[in-house]
Amino acid sequence: MAKSESRGSVASSSVMSTPMSLWLIGLLCVGAAVVFSGLLALKQLGVVGESLPGCGPQSACGALTSGPFGRIPGIDWPVSYVGVAWFLGLLVAWLLGRRGLPQPLVWLVRVGALASLGFVLVMVAKGQICPYCLGAHIANFIFWIIVECTRQHTAQSNAFAGGIVAFMLATILLAGGQIVQSSNRAIQAAEEEDQLVKSVLSQSAEQNTNESQTTSPKDIDAAEHEVATVGGESETVEEPAADPPEKRNLLTSRWVLGDPEAPVNVVMFSDYSCPDCKSFEDEIQRVLARRGDVSLSVRHFPMCTDCNDYMHKTLHANACWAARSAEAAGILGGEEAFWEMHRWLFEHRGKFPGGHLPPLVEELGFDPLIFQEVMMSDETLQRVRSDIEDGVELGLFFTPMIFVNGVQVKWQLLQTKLTPTVDRIADAIASGQATAERAVPPVGVDRLIEDWRDGRPVRLRTPNRIFRRPDVPDHAPRITMFVDFASKSTFVDRILAWEEENGPTNLTFRFFPINHDCNSNLSDRIESRPGSCLAAKALVAAGIAGSDQSHYDMAWWLLENGSSLGADDEHIVVDQAASMGIDPEEFRTTLNSAGVDQLIANDAADYKRKGFRSVPAIIVEGRLIPRLKSDGLSALEPILDEVVETKQSP
Repeated sequence: MAKSESRGSVASSSVMSTPMSLWLIGLLCVGAAVVFSGLLALKQLGVVGESLPGCGPQSACGALTSGPFGRIPGIDWPVSYVGVAWFLGLLVAWLLGRRGLPQPLVWLVRVGALASLGFVLVMVAKGQICPYCLGAHIANFIFWIIVECTRQHTAQSNAFAGGIVAFMLATILLAGGQIVQSSNRAIQAAEEEDQLVKSVLSQSAEQNTNESQTTSPKDIDAAEHEVATVGGESETVEEPAADPPEKRNLLTSRWVLGDPEAPVNVVMFSDYSCPDCKSFEDEIQRVLARRGDVSLSVRHFPMCTDCNDYMHKTLHANACWAARSAEAAGILGGEEAFWEMHRWLFEHRGKFPGGHLPPLVEELGFDPLIFQEVMMSDETLQRVRSDIEDGVELGLFFTPMIFVNGVQVKWQLLQTKLTPTVDRIADAIASGQATAERAVPPVGVDRLIEDWRDGRPVRLRTPNRIFRRPDVPDHAPRITMFVDFASKSTFVDRILAWEEENGPTNLTFRFFPINHDCNSNLSDRIESRPGSCLAAKALVAAGIAGSDQSHYDMAWWLLENGSSLGADDEHIVVDQAASMGIDPEEFRTTLNSAGVDQLIANDAADYKRKGFRSVPAIIVEGRLIPRLKSDGLSALEPILDEVVETKQSP
């Protein structure tokens, strides 16, 4: 009888339910893993694209998801797809296996935890921390611990079958999405390649020598106007403060691989530690290996503050020394030595083993002491800095910056592959269908205007409350500005000056206050400006408590007074609202309402989601002006002129 009772006790314990608290924590963890991996999968499918915060082309997230650790070898299947299907399967199994998981699933959870540990170690080793990847792997690891703590695994359960079905269904759906995306990308890539090839082949000597007559850049007083860079990866650079650019070809390089007179010339500004640079370098080297009518010219743009004054922070610690070592090899050994070092540096990601000189130095027959002396000389530094200056003048945003016969390949925006593009151009020239003329790329303001023309449409979320300028004609230029009225420079005054001669614009204000008190999307390294939150709230409150016209009247007042506002100057904006005919108590109540705070927070989140990098961020006719000024000249007015001219054309 005692034995029977004992057996009954054991049987009862085998079906005990997982404690509710642990079960809920496990549910939250695997749910979080689904969300994090799902966001990465949506990025891979092109649903969120570059709007996923912190996962732009040059971010750690972008590098990992597009690199070798972001895809399954052999089948080229994104790891994020496996992750979201895996975690969905675990989620369904956990929901169905309320009394515990069957032993086979427990072992799968253990394998998944080991995989997560491996991926985290890879991120740490590469120095590339993807927040979404890290979130998914940490959640997965905690889930494994919870599974190990719940030892009541049932012998019979539909959890395993449910998990497998969920995994398969998710994989099938992702495969379908991938097929559709691949098809769309193939069509888009073909169109973009056609456009690029036509652009290169249409160049002529006359185009190369004609000066631009389509723009009339406006002077900017550098003492009164500055653009505040506020966020994003610092692979972008600020404009140089220099004399207006000369009309010269900035693509001339010291180092040319292949025939310097080859019909097709590819120029690359690159960083030896940049993964995308290596990818394109490998691609063009394969082209050079089979074609004698293509040449490669290289120039340096190291993402390191040691030699690059346009970088806000160092992204590749040894990049400057890598570039200078390549130059030293060229100085001591000529073209052949330069290209040997060039290839070695790309192969080793621009890093010197153990902090010592590359072993290739002695293999090339150089005395290490002499090589080090040359590498550390002013000559190599000035060579690298000269390349950097030209890259900035050409409007460099990302590395690599690639030109084919003087026409830029905007790989970060297009789907264009270099190999078929170069082949088509070379074949067309060889067959006599085109000439081998090389364009001189635009610089300065002309370059900024071209970047705006070529930009992709910016799709913003519609705010809950929109303020419209009254009596603005439909054909007026459409401008959306993310602005901080506590900044000295807003560019609003330049728009108003342009309007005096050309008529009103359809101007809409959005907000990105440079203040952590009301903007959680602001980078920690940015110092708050005291009156930023108050100015943004005053502008919104004026429109809500007053009228659309009051909203713009307050904007014109803030243009003159916003930069002098302090956090405690609420009485000043209340008095100003009263002078505009707005009830002061209603204005004060609106100013401090949760609804106003939420409108500002939504705008700031939209700014961050789109990856904008500076304030003001100005969008004209749906396309962002990537940079507003160059060498003291403004691109805003010429762009508005072009919009008006285009709309008036039949």
